[in-house]
Amino acid sequence: MEGQTQPTLLNAYVETRVDLEPLEQNTVVQIQIPSTTSFGLSSQSSRRTVSTSTICSNGSTFARSCLANASSIYFSRLRAYPRRFLWRVLDNNKTLELRSIDLAKDDREDKDATVILQLGFPSAVRTGGVAFADNREDGLSVFVLTKSNELFTLTVATRFFYDVTTSEGSPNKWCKAFKPSTFTMASPHRLITANPESLIVTLDDGRLLRLSRQKKEDGSVWQELVYNDGGWGSSLRGLIRWQGSNTIRYDGHLLDHSTAIAAEFSPSQRHLVTVCADHTLKIWNLEKGCGVFSMDLLGQQRGPEDMQRMMLDAGNPEILRVFDATGTSDGDEYYAMTYSPLEGGQFKIWAIRDADYGKLGVRFLHSEDVLRPPDPDPDSETKAVWKMANFKIHQGNRDVGMQLWMLLRSNRRYKLYCLNFDLEDLPKAWDRRWTLTASRSLDKAIPPVPQPLSTDPRDAPDLWPEYLLYPGRYSKAILETALSSYTSSRNLQDAIDAKGDLSHRLCSAITSQVASQPIKVQEESGTPFEQYRAALQQEWSLLHQEVQDLDRLRWQMPSLAYDERSDLPWLVYAGGCSVVRDCSQLEAISYNAPAALEDSNSFLGSKSIEDESGREPKLPHELAVLVQAIAGFTSSFSPSLQRSCETSLVSELWQEPLTSVSDRMRDFYTNCNFQEDITIPAIESLKESLEPLGGADNISTDHFLALIHEMPHFMTADDPGQPLTQVGLNFLVKGAQEMIELHSRTLFDMLIFIVLVENEDLEKDDQMLQLDTSVAFMALSEQLRRYRLMQWLAKKVPSHHQSLPAKAGKEASRGLTKQAGGPTILGLLFAADISLQAIEGQSQRAALTDTIQDLLVWTIGGNDKTITFDRVLVYIQCSLLKNNDTTLASDFLFMQPCTPWAVYIKGRLCLSCGNATEAALCFQKAAYGMARKTSIEYQQVSAGYLTSAEAAYFGGGLQSYYKHVVQLFDSASLPSRAAQFAQLALQFPCRPSSAQPDSSLLISLFNSSLETSNIRTAFTALVRLPRESQTAQLPTMLKKLLASPTGPALLLELPWPPHLYTAIDRFQRIEVIEEAAHFTRTATEDIVSLETQTRRLPRSGFCTVHTIANHPESTPEVWRYDKV
Repeated sequence: MEGQTQPTLLNAYVETRVDLEPLEQNTVVQIQIPSTTSFGLSSQSSRRTVSTSTICSNGSTFARSCLANASSIYFSRLRAYPRRFLWRVLDNNKTLELRSIDLAKDDREDKDATVILQLGFPSAVRTGGVAFADNREDGLSVFVLTKSNELFTLTVATRFFYDVTTSEGSPNKWCKAFKPSTFTMASPHRLITANPESLIVTLDDGRLLRLSRQKKEDGSVWQELVYNDGGWGSSLRGLIRWQGSNTIRYDGHLLDHSTAIAAEFSPSQRHLVTVCADHTLKIWNLEKGCGVFSMDLLGQQRGPEDMQRMMLDAGNPEILRVFDATGTSDGDEYYAMTYSPLEGGQFKIWAIRDADYGKLGVRFLHSEDVLRPPDPDPDSETKAVWKMANFKIHQGNRDVGMQLWMLLRSNRRYKLYCLNFDLEDLPKAWDRRWTLTASRSLDKAIPPVPQPLSTDPRDAPDLWPEYLLYPGRYSKAILETALSSYTSSRNLQDAIDAKGDLSHRLCSAITSQVASQPIKVQEESGTPFEQYRAALQQEWSLLHQEVQDLDRLRWQMPSLAYDERSDLPWLVYAGGCSVVRDCSQLEAISYNAPAALEDSNSFLGSKSIEDESGREPKLPHELAVLVQAIAGFTSSFSPSLQRSCETSLVSELWQEPLTSVSDRMRDFYTNCNFQEDITIPAIESLKESLEPLGGADNISTDHFLALIHEMPHFMTADDPGQPLTQVGLNFLVKGAQEMIELHSRTLFDMLIFIVLVENEDLEKDDQMLQLDTSVAFMALSEQLRRYRLMQWLAKKVPSHHQSLPAKAGKEASRGLTKQAGGPTILGLLFAADISLQAIEGQSQRAALTDTIQDLLVWTIGGNDKTITFDRVLVYIQCSLLKNNDTTLASDFLFMQPCTPWAVYIKGRLCLSCGNATEAALCFQKAAYGMARKTSIEYQQVSAGYLTSAEAAYFGGGLQSYYKHVVQLFDSASLPSRAAQFAQLALQFPCRPSSAQPDSSLLISLFNSSLETSNIRTAFTALVRLPRESQTAQLPTMLKKLLASPTGPALLLELPWPPHLYTAIDRFQRIEVIEEAAHFTRTATEDIVSLETQTRRLPRSGFCTVHTIANHPESTPEVWRYDKV
C-alpha cells in the first residue's frame, strides 16, 4: 500500500512460448459463412483445406493473415478433451479461428484434435462480439456479433477438430444468423453468455438486451427483452441519440456514459454485475429486469463537472471479476473485484450479500486500504507509463489458496504478477507476497547474431541458416515472408529455386544479391575474399533484421487467460501463445536477484548434497551470487575468446583423457589463451562481484556440487500421468530447450571459473583452501557432457521427415508421428515417451515444470542407474541409423565413446556410407569386446536397429561375431571384405575341441574368394568343406576356372583330392555334351549321338577323348584328343 518501499520481488514463474503454426499438413479448414439479408437472400458458402503455412509476400499481408486483432482461450467446464479452445480474430476482423490447445488428453483418446477452423464472416466481427458456451450435447456454442448487426449462432461439434472431412457440407446445418430488431435503434457494445440459451448484449445507450431461446431451437430465432435502469431518461435515450459531454466515441459510434463496458454473471446467474463507462459499478437483477445497485468504483461522490474526467476506456473490459469463495462465514453470497485507473490505479473488493437490498446488501472489504498495482519500475528515473491490462482470480478457498494474476503493460513491455492471499488478510499480503513471471525466451540463451571470425572454417552461409532455422526460434511463416520481401525488393525472384528447401533458398538469395554487386577492391578493407565474406555477413544481417521485425509483431498484444480447473495461466499474443509454469530451482537462482531469494528462502529452501554429512547448506541466494557473478564475467569475453573456449571444451568433453586432471586444466587454460585475452579489470570486477560471499577465497567445492545437485537427476513421478497432445509436446520440447540452454550455460561458466582458479591466483593473500579444483572440474565436466548432448538433440532436425523409433522399454502403442513433439531429435526420440504429471492437488504450473525435468532425466537414461551415459550415446546413434539418417549420424560421431559397442556401431555407419576400409577397422577393433559374453540386450539398446538374429551373434565368441560381420559385407556386396573376415572367423572355432570348421563360413569364404578371383583361397575353402558340400560347390569353381585364360593351367596345378575325380568327370561330360550339341546344331541342325570317354593320363594332366559321329551312315569314327 502507499508510503511503503516495495520489496524486491521474486521471479517465481517462467514463461514458455510456442508459435501457432499448424501441427500437421492440410489441417486448416477455411469455411465462408453465408449471410442472410433482410430480403431473405443468402450469400454463398465455401469451404477449402489449405496447406500448413501461410506464405505472405510482405509484412502487411503477414499481419493481416497471421496476426490476431483479438484473441483469448475459452475453457470448457463440461468435457475432458478437448476443453481448451484458442480463438483469434484475423483478416481485418472478418475471420474467426478456432483450435484446440490442450496440453494433455484422456487415456482413451487415440487421436489428437489438430484441425484448425477458420470461419470467414460476411462483415467484420465486432470488438467484444465473440462469446462461448458449452453445448450440452456435443461441442461448443459460439456466438458472433458482426458490424452488420447480425448475430451468428454456431454449433461447432468436437469432431470438427479431429478430422477435416467432418465439417464438409453446407454450414447452414450448424450455423444460423439472426438480426435483432433492437439493433435498429441501439448498437451492440459487448456480448456475454451464461449458457447456450441465454445471451446478454450491452447496448451503447446504457440498456441491456437479453436474448433467449429454447433448448431445441437452433439460433435462427431469439426472443428479445430490453432492460433499463427504470428512469425516463434511459427510455428516451433509446429513441434519441444524445451527443454531448456524457458520451464517448468508440469503434466508430457514440457510447452513453451509462454503457456497460464490462459485465459478468453472479454465480447463481440471478444478477449481472457491470462496470459502466461513467466509473460506476451497477448490479442488475435479471429476473426483475432492472438495476438494483449503483456506486462509484472508489465509493466517492462526484459532481457533473467530473463526468468527462471519470470516463473509463471503453476498449478495456478487463476491469471486473466476479468470484465465489467457498466457506464464507459472513453471509456473503459472492464477491466482485474492480479496478479503477483513476488516482494512480486502485483495486476494490465488493462483498455482495444480497444486491437486491442496494447499499445494505453490498459493502466494501478493506475500505480503508489503498490497493494499487505493483510498480514495475520502482527505481527508474524516467518512469514508463504502465497500464493494468487484465487480471484473473483463482477462487480457491476464502481463507487459503486464492490467487490474483495481474498483467501490466507498457507499449511492447509487459509484466505478469501473482499474489497469493486470503480475503481477510489481503492488505498484508498485498504488501509482501507479490511474485513475478520471468519472461526468458530461447533467443536470450543463444548468441543473437552469428559472427564468423577470420579463423573460422565455417562462413556466414554455414552459420546463418542454422541460426535462423533453429527449432522454435522463428516460425516458417515468418521466414518465408521475410525471404519473399527480401527477394522482391531486390528483384531476385528468378535467382532462387522456388521448389528448393528453405535453407537452400535463403543461401541462394543472399549469394545472388552479393554476386549482383561487384566488390570494389580496397586495400584498407582487406583481401577480396575478406571483403566478400563481409558482404555476405552484411546481407545476412539485413535479412535477419526483416525476420526480427516480423517476429516482434508476433509477440505483441498479450492477453491473459486463466484455466481455473488446472491452475494454469496462459498468455495469448498476436501470433503465438505461452504457458506460465513454476520456476525450477536453477531457474529461480538464475532469474532472481540474491536479495529476492534471501527474502524467499521459505519458497526455495534448497540445500546442498553435503547437508547430510553435517556441512553447512548452500542456500539459493548464495548460489545466485556465484552464478550471476561468473555469468557476468564470461559475458565480457570477446567472440574470439568465446570460440576458443568452445573449441577447447569439445576436445575436453569428447576425447579420451590421456593426462591428469591438473594437466587437462592447464592445457585448457593455454589453448584458450586466457593469460592474454582476460584483462586485469575483468578479474577485479569478478572478485568484487563475489564479495557478498566473503570474497573468492570463501568459495568451496560444495558450492559447485550444490549447483549440480539443483539440476534434475531423478524422474519425480511414478504415476503414468496423462498422455500429452501434440500441443503439449511442443510446449514440453520448448521448455526443455530453454532449461537445457540455461543449465548448459551455467555449467560452462562454472567450468571456465574453475580453470581460471587453477591457473591464476584470484586471492593473492589467501589461497582458496576450501576449493578442490580437480573434484569440481570432474563433476562439472561430467554433468556438462550430459547437457551438451541434450543441446545437440534439441537443435538437430532429422534429415528425413520420417518417424524415429520410440524409446526402448515404453509402450509400443505410443509410437511417434512425423510432427510429434516438434521436429527436433529430442522431441521425436524422447519427448513422446513422457506423460504430463497428474498428481492429485498439484497445479499444472508445477506439473509442467516437473515434466520438463523428467524429460531431461529420461534423455540420459531415466531412473535406471544401470544405463550408463555411454550407452545412451550409442542408443541415439542407433536410432539415427535405423532412420537411415547417415548425415546426422555422421555429425553425431564426435560424441561417441570408445567402447566396443560404440565402435561396432561406428563401423555400421561407415558401411552405410560406403567406407568399407574404415568399417573393417572398426569391426576388428570392436571384436573382442563384442565377442565377450555380457548381460546387455543388444537388440533393446540398439533402439531396434539390430534384429534379434543379428543380436544373437554377440557374446558367443569371435567366430560368431566375425560370422555376423561376414554377413554384413555380403549384404553390402563387398566380397573382398567378406573373405577377409571369413578367414578371421575360421581362426576362432566356437568349440576348441571341434575339428570340423563352420560350413557356412567356408561357403562364404569360397564364394567371396571366387568373386575376387582368389582361386587358391577358394580351393582351400572348398577342400575343407564336407564331401557333399564339396561336390555341390565344385561346378561353380570349375566354371570360374574354365572362363579364365589361366584357369586350365591352374586347374592342373591344384592338388585335387581323389574323391573329386568323378565329380570333375561328370562336370566335363556335361560341358562336352553342351559343346557338341552347339557344334552339330550349327553345322547340320541335326543333333547326333555323342559319346565321351575320359582316361587318366600320367601326371601331365587330364586328357579328354571326344567321339564325334556325324550321321548313322558315316562309318569312320573320328577320335580327337585334347589336352586340357
